[in-house]
Amino acid sequence: MGLSTIFLLLYVTSSLRTGTDALRGQVENQKLSMKVEELENQLKMYENVKNEYLASQAPKDEVQEYEELMDKLTLLQEDAKTEKERLIQEARENGEKVKALNKYQQMVRNVLNANKMAKSKLINRDDLIKEQDVEIETQETQIADLNQDIQAKKQLIAQGEQKIAATQAQLQKRLTELRVAYKNNKLSKQLFEQKMAQARADGNQKVAQLNQVNAQYQMQLNRANVQLGQVQGELSKTQGLLAQKEDEATHLAGALSRTKAEAGAKIAGLQQGFAEEKAAMAAGFGKEKAALAAGFGKEKAALQGALNETQGQLAKARAEIEARKSVAGEIQKGFAKAGIKADIDMQTGDVVLDFGQAYFDSDSDRLKHEMKGVLEKAMPIYSRSLFGNPKVSDKISAVEIIGFASPTYQGRFVDPHSSKPADKAALKYNMDLSYRRANSIFSYMLDEGNMRFEHQRELLALMKVSGRSFLEVMKVQNRNVATAAEFCKQNDCKKAQRVIIRFNMDQKK
Repeated sequence: MGLSTIFLLLYVTSSLRTGTDALRGQVENQKLSMKVEELENQLKMYENVKNEYLASQAPKDEVQEYEELMDKLTLLQEDAKTEKERLIQEARENGEKVKALNKYQQMVRNVLNANKMAKSKLINRDDLIKEQDVEIETQETQIADLNQDIQAKKQLIAQGEQKIAATQAQLQKRLTELRVAYKNNKLSKQLFEQKMAQARADGNQKVAQLNQVNAQYQMQLNRANVQLGQVQGELSKTQGLLAQKEDEATHLAGALSRTKAEAGAKIAGLQQGFAEEKAAMAAGFGKEKAALAAGFGKEKAALQGALNETQGQLAKARAEIEARKSVAGEIQKGFAKAGIKADIDMQTGDVVLDFGQAYFDSDSDRLKHEMKGVLEKAMPIYSRSLFGNPKVSDKISAVEIIGFASPTYQGRFVDPHSSKPADKAALKYNMDLSYRRANSIFSYMLDEGNMRFEHQRELLALMKVSGRSFLEVMKVQNRNVATAAEFCKQNDCKKAQRVIIRFNMDQKK
């Protein structure tokens, strides 16, 4: 009993410690999950802002730089995924270890229950034996009472027989006295016969009464003997049952002793195995917990690093957006004051000069007089807006003049997706023409004999020239068009009659 209680207390203490450690681990995991969720929400918000900026405002070189950064992040995510799968596998193995531990605990409970059941059976046998002892004692009392009653009845019968003998002796004595009196002639014959008959009648009546009483006593004696036999039979049966139960109790006591010994050995073995397994699991859990914490810390640091880098890029992007808006505002204000028509993108600062009907002639890169007038009024304002502001001027990395050309050539549409030699030649011609037009503008600006304005040399030092044909400004929906006239009916060919002046900014400054 004492050993079982100690084992039960050890088992309960171990279960409580295991439950407390598991609860503490769950609380720590919940805190880490909440922090990771907050970081993920911040990343989503920054991701939306960044995507919007990249889709509508970012220059191409910045988009390319961003894509390279995303490739690196993808590699980091794949590494994180591999690490996550490894941790999941380790968690699964830990789950199997927990199942094995539960199995050990169930075996201990089974042994304790078997021991308890054996004790319960033994207690029931002891109670039954006690009941049998009480019944035997009651039956022995009944037998003693019956024997006493039988002896009393026998004594009464003996007394009755003595009375009968005395009555018969008195009768014989009376008859003898009557015969002597008749013989001595003291009685007549008739009187003698009457007295003899009366004496015999009285004596026989008294003997008959005594015999009747003895017969009643004999009947009571017979019933007492029968009842005595029944009680003695029941007593023998009870004593036999008691002997059987005592044998069973002896057998159970031996079995209980053996079960105790076996249970003690099993529990000792299980406790040793449990202690070893618990120590191994504690060591394993400690390592896994440290590995998980390190993994979480590493992942958190990586996420925080990516977040900081993204926030830094976002801050630079916002600063550039604000700078471009500022430059665009200065250009718009200056152009409006000078009466220059232009389409100014207030987000990027791109300027599309409107030369009206004075655009280049078809297949020509010669600047018209009106175009020169527009450049002479617009470029000083544009140059002053970029380089007159010290907060912006040191960030300007390039100023690009982009020329365009018509999407038609020799009376037909120039299909950039065609593999026909004639179409490729037409595309090349238009591309060259768009470049020559941009270069004509640059050359005119380069010659100080044509133009002189503030920050002119700073502007020209950063300038570059490119031609885009019509590919950047028109999205052709129907390529199967027979003539150039028909194509321009379906598409706004005037979109290609433009020159874009675009500046780039270096985010590193």
